[in-house]
Amino acid sequence: MTNATFSNGYALLIGVGADLAVTVKDATAVRDVLIDPNRAAYPPAQVTLLTETVATRQNILAAFDQIISQVNQNPDATVIIYYSGHGGRIKRTNEYFLVPYGYDPSQRANTALSGLEFTQKIAAITARKLVVLLDCCHAGGIPALKEPGETFVKSPLPPELLNVLETGSGRVVVASSREDEYSYTGQPYSAFTDCLLEALQGKAAVNKDGYARILDILVYLFDQVPKRASGPQHPFVNKVLDLGDNFPLSYYAGGSKFLPGEAASLQTSLISLGLTAGQRRRSQQKLYTLQAEWNTRTEKVKQMRQGLAIEAGTAIKFQLEQQLLQEEAKLAHLGDELDRLESVLQ
Repeated sequence: MTNATFSNGYALLIGVGADLAVTVKDATAVRDVLIDPNRAAYPPAQVTLLTETVATRQNILAAFDQIISQVNQNPDATVIIYYSGHGGRIKRTNEYFLVPYGYDPSQRANTALSGLEFTQKIAAITARKLVVLLDCCHAGGIPALKEPGETFVKSPLPPELLNVLETGSGRVVVASSREDEYSYTGQPYSAFTDCLLEALQGKAAVNKDGYARILDILVYLFDQVPKRASGPQHPFVNKVLDLGDNFPLSYYAGGSKFLPGEAASLQTSLISLGLTAGQRRRSQQKLYTLQAEWNTRTEKVKQMRQGLAIEAGTAIKFQLEQQLLQEEAKLAHLGDELDRLESVLQ
């Protein structure tokens, strides 16, 4: 079978390097999986990798402008923005910034990337399916600051970014750790990126339909990162309370399970062949059973969302978020199965 291309996939991947050499390996490995025709199958021309001396503030901003131009002409685009490096805020002013290659504390405005600038670029991407992955706040060195009295506090993501991505269930930001945690390195990749790479290659897939889907990936990250990290580390997702669309982020096996349109063609062939009375009866019974399960799970998700919205404790909140993500993913897969059965029975 000829491999398909995930033709609407775009990505900007940044691994700063410098005192965090693992960030280069991380970003490069993500690129390699995305453009591999036997795995994620993104078009290579739509994947930009910036590492080490190329990952300067100016080049990052230029790469953002390029992907914005590409993506905003494609209403079906799926976009990944991945950053691996230092991210944090100045304690006195609460100013957040990312630390590109060539950062100079005496020229911070011209060499760093402020949280506001980063957020503005993300906001300019109009794609309905947008995933921002921030593997920031690594255990390691702390960037120098201009004023001796200033303190750099490691922080997983720009606070402005959460407000920008509040609308639209397909616009998600994932940080590798929580505010009070490190993102731990490993061999050869960081704990977070190591799990992400596995998820993109199919280990997170539930339905085995050839797609690496966002909810399945998040469930995998929530489960695996705390197990892999050498210290406390729990991923953060911006909108656990509003993730209903389990959209494909990429293929995981070059589309070799189902090429585009194959699943629909399979349904069409079943319909055209017709069902026997027994097959139709059993399918109808299964539909009723699944619909009852759908109703039960929908109510459960509703109650879990209400409980999560009022929970303040970090440890308990993470457990509830993990449980909710799992239920959201099950509900999404259940919805797919219901759609398939309804199509066959029409």
